[in-house]
Formats: sequence, structure tokens, C-alpha cells
Amino acid sequence: MSVTRFPVSTTFDALGDDYYRDPAREFEKVRGDAPVFWYPYLNAWVVTGKEDCEYVLSDWQKFSSAGKGQTIEVPEEFQHIVSRELISTLLVGSDPPGHTAHRAVAGRGFVKPRMDALAPVIEARAHRILDKIGHLGAANIVEAYCLELTTQTFCSLIDVPDEDEEWLRVLRDDMFHVLSSALEPLKEPLRTEVWDRYTTAQLRLRAYVEERIQNPGDDLISLMTSITDRDGNMVLSVEEIALHIAEFAGAATDTTAQAMANAIIFLSQNEGALAEAIADPELWPRVFDETVRRRPSGTATRWVREDVTLSGVDIKAGDVVWLALASANTDESYYENPFDFDIHREQVGDHLAFTKGRHTCLGQPLARVQGSVGLKVLFERLPSLRPEADFPIDFLRMALLPIRRSLPVTWDPADATR
Repeated sequence: MSVTRFPVSTTFDALGDDYYRDPAREFEKVRGDAPVFWYPYLNAWVVTGKEDCEYVLSDWQKFSSAGKGQTIEVPEEFQHIVSRELISTLLVGSDPPGHTAHRAVAGRGFVKPRMDALAPVIEARAHRILDKIGHLGAANIVEAYCLELTTQTFCSLIDVPDEDEEWLRVLRDDMFHVLSSALEPLKEPLRTEVWDRYTTAQLRLRAYVEERIQNPGDDLISLMTSITDRDGNMVLSVEEIALHIAEFAGAATDTTAQAMANAIIFLSQNEGALAEAIADPELWPRVFDETVRRRPSGTATRWVREDVTLSGVDIKAGDVVWLALASANTDESYYENPFDFDIHREQVGDHLAFTKGRHTCLGQPLARVQGSVGLKVLFERLPSLRPEADFPIDFLRMALLPIRRSLPVTWDPADATR
């Protein structure tokens, strides 16, 4: 017997063009009447207000992340490579104490001083990419620049050859499919295709981990293998390190690339902000921050461990809540003129784009450095760059993690020679 959930929005559609065009605007349409509502497609409650989202993110004992790792179903034919126990140790799909131990190891590679030191390297890499495309006058900026920059940086972080860039891009998409499958089941033949590529990539990453154990360097993989317990044993296994590197292949590349593409769109609609940032490079971190406030690159889900009430709605233990970060970041009860793109906003940084609490994004320091530097170099070199009029809504269509595939832009080729 089916159970009816209330309240239910009959208009919200996380797979529609309007949602992909501007998620926050779609949440705004329902937030006033239903700040928490049941969304049958994901079989989950959607939480839209900033206060409610902060409450959920701050209490891991009531709202568990482990449900994600436990709900991802590894097809039986691939469990000899990636077991159910292994997939449950994903950083985004686990709770303390396991999550704490794994995060402590992985976090060593993303500390702010280490990421800040990458700024000149990222800047030089950005210039090299633009040297190759500047004369063209047009490009899909997502692939040609945003992902090119973030993926090259990630290759450098884990010290793998340039020829690995292509399969890491594929791994990025497959990782997001795997994560989303906790609530959005994959259909055949995509399910088998994704898991075949994903498990093959895991084996390839494990070979890199084994190699770094024997020949350590200064890269992220070597750093993770060097963390040992009191007996001198590695805290994380080879398989666990490879699993987390695959997580980072998505989180450290696509989310920042998506934010850079979104910034290009917002700046094209706010020419004054663009002119200010070009004139004063110190403003680029604010541009990046306001971009991810206005349109975060991700969402968050939690599994409810005990009966709770959010905005007057009773939610039962075992239910799932989807935290609409784009909605929380444009909550009019907290932000003044929340849909304005304001790079001088007083609450700069006070948003949930990188979530909050124990699952605050590990790669946040890298994202902030790479996003601001990447945008600064792009518009210093190509100040006339703008999206094409009526650019297509081209996304990898997932409700939880929509990924923009293209953003066609044009610029004056003469920019490249100035």
C-alpha cells in the first residue's frame, strides 16, 4: 500500500529546463508555501530554508551521511573489486568515527597554506591554456578552459602523467553517477557501463598507490600513504586511498569548473561587477564566493536517524532529506536582495555552498584559490569574453548533481594579441 506524504509540491521539477537554468529560482517558487516538502522522484524530503539546512548539517547523529554509502548498490559482478563495505567508507557517505579517521588523512593534502602556494602554478597553467585557444575567438569554455585547468591541477596534485587527464575526466562523471545512484538508480545499459569504467579506474588508482608506497613523492597520494598508526601501519588501506582519490577526481575538478562557468554567466549579466574585478584583482575571490552562494555546484543529502520536525513538518526516522543549498543560499529571511549578484555583500563567505559541520568540503581551500585565479586570468587575457546569446541548457541530467556539459562563449580574437 502506497503512503501519501504531505506537503507535496505539484510544480517543482528537478529535471526540468527551468531548474537547470536557475535552481534557486525554482526553489523560491515553493519555499514560501512549503519550506519542507516531499519529492516523490527522489523519495525524499526537500529542505529549502537556511536555518533548517544549517540545523541538519550541524547534527550528524540525527542526520546521517552513512545512508549514502549504505544505499549505493554495487552490482554483484563488480563487488570483487569494490565491495559494499569499501563503498561505505566514502567520505561523503560515512559518519564518525570512521569518517573522522579517513578525513584526517585526506585533509592533510588540502590544508590552506599548501593550496595557497599553488596560486602561481595555477596562474601559469591558466595562461598556457589560453595561449592555445586565445586566437580562436570562440569555444565551449567548460571543456576548453574550466575543466582543462582544474583537471590539469588535479593531475599535478596526484602526480600522474598528462595522458591520464582524459580518463580522469570520465572517472569524474562516473563518480557522480555512483554517488547519485543512492537516490537516483542507474538504468541499464548505463549502470553496467558506469560501474565497469569506475571499477577499472579503481584498479588503475590502486596501482598508483602501490607505486607511491615504494617510491613516495610530495603528491597527495604519497602523503596519504605516509600517514601511519603507532605501529607504523598505514591508517588507510590501498583500496581506501584509491576510493578517496576517485572522490577527489570529481569534487576537485568538476565543482570548481562548474562554479567558474556560472561566474562567467553572472558576470555577463552584471557588467559593473566584471569591470570592478578587472580593475581590482583583489575582488576575484569575492566574485567566486558570490557565485557559489548564488549557485552552489552541489547539494547534500542526509538519512534521518530519529523522528524530527522541520518547519512544522514531521519527518520519520529512516526518511531521507535533500538539502537544497541553492535555496538556503538565497533565503530571503537571511539575505537582503538574495538574487542580486553583489560582490560587496556583507555576508561574504556566510553561505552553505561548501556545506557545514563535519562534512564541510575538504577541497574548499583549493576551490577558492583555483576559482578566483582562473577567473582573474581568463578576463585579464580575454576581457570581451561573453556567453553566446541563448546558449543551450546542456547538462548531465541528474537532480542531485547536475553537471553543465557546455557553455559556448565568444570573444574578440584581438584580445589574445594585446
